[in-house]
Amino acid sequence: MDLPLDNIFQILKFADPCDIFAFGQTCSKYLEIARTRIVWLNALRRVCEINALFVPSFPYDEMSLSELQRAATFGASPRFARRLYREQTKAEPGSLMPCSWRICTPRVAKSSSVAAAEPGTLKTLRIVPGGRFMIIATDHVLHLWDLGYDATKLIKPYALASVALPEPNSRPSISFLPTEDGIGLEVMVMAFKADKFIVTIYRIFPLDAHPEVFLAKPSYCVFLSGNDILVVWDSARNLWASWKVDESPTHFFAYQDTIVGVGAKNITLWKAPRPNRDSASIPTSDFDTYLPLLTLSHSFSSRHVLDIVSSTDWFNSCATSKPCFISIRGYRGDTRYIARYAMHPLDPGGNSNIPGSIPILMDQSPMTTAAEHLDYCEELYSCGGDLFVVWTSATSPVIEANIASMPTERNNEGPTFKTVQLFEYPGDRPKDFDFWLCPFTGRLCTVAGEGNGIIVLDFLIPGWKDEQ
Repeated sequence: MDLPLDNIFQILKFADPCDIFAFGQTCSKYLEIARTRIVWLNALRRVCEINALFVPSFPYDEMSLSELQRAATFGASPRFARRLYREQTKAEPGSLMPCSWRICTPRVAKSSSVAAAEPGTLKTLRIVPGGRFMIIATDHVLHLWDLGYDATKLIKPYALASVALPEPNSRPSISFLPTEDGIGLEVMVMAFKADKFIVTIYRIFPLDAHPEVFLAKPSYCVFLSGNDILVVWDSARNLWASWKVDESPTHFFAYQDTIVGVGAKNITLWKAPRPNRDSASIPTSDFDTYLPLLTLSHSFSSRHVLDIVSSTDWFNSCATSKPCFISIRGYRGDTRYIARYAMHPLDPGGNSNIPGSIPILMDQSPMTTAAEHLDYCEELYSCGGDLFVVWTSATSPVIEANIASMPTERNNEGPTFKTVQLFEYPGDRPKDFDFWLCPFTGRLCTVAGEGNGIIVLDFLIPGWKDEQ
């Protein structure tokens, strides 16, 4: 086969890393092409796109050819998933030992605009998909931190960017999405204090020479206000749509053109409305009337639902062609079960009363007696063809992970539920115990001490050898 080089490079843009290696083994000419830097730059970017990773997580210009090959290859076949599967399939799964354990203290440079602000106590943290960047919020300040893209890179001594929260001494929660160009972050901070409820959205570009935090105007966000009011906010035009819901969902998210709410009894779907009300604050009366497109009873009765998680907002925004998953945990008799749902696409055929997707029950798994000490779980993480759920206990500072293949067919019985311990905090459980996992890089971050530090655990080391 004698194709022009341009055509070969174009074909290799869509090849998996293993296929690129196989291509290079056919002859010396193709081996030279397979060792070209641009081939592996494209392969790593494709891995980022498939796994919905933040593109700036990798310093492409600084990476050697070998580092590009490793990052792309391990991205196509995540090693952290392999380590978890190996341990989880044992008769009695044990602990997964981290390859690196580091502690960093949130602080800002003297030149920062918030250098004089009180540092506050760490309240919540999130790892940006890709593992390099971390967003943390104290009760006073929001920080963006550069942890390095693998365990060999030094953690920066100061935050890349910081901003004082509009409401100090509050209880902030954070969520984030990539900007439209994929090189920035839009961070939504919801601050709760007494009877106040403040929503602020910031924009940060981590690769700028001197990153700053700007007030942003994204197009759309959904949240639950007080008194069972579901709110859709178009902050670019400061327009609202709000309506009162019969059953206040304990978990909700936007997926494609549908808003999904999961409550104690039902899964409810609304068509995403177009905000049309102009006001300086969230409306507390004179609501719109939005009837749900569909209401389905889920697997558990109200008094038996324990917790609900779904794929992250980031995953839903970056990979809407992929299925979104919902996990509901509850009791059936005396046994705890996990029911997994997938949002299945529908063709409304132009009918606005039919949702574009509906939740389908894929499988249900009984939790083993070995997991009785686990009380609740964090977000549902997807990586490759696997789903990760990270668990903890309300009384002990333990963090455990469960991995299972993404369900593609309906089954009466799901996979056997087992967990692998990732971390146990030495000492009493911190008051504000929070943690986050990046399954792609095998990086786990959690609170250290009394909210004045962060523990960074890496379960993978750079190198071709798979960890034992």
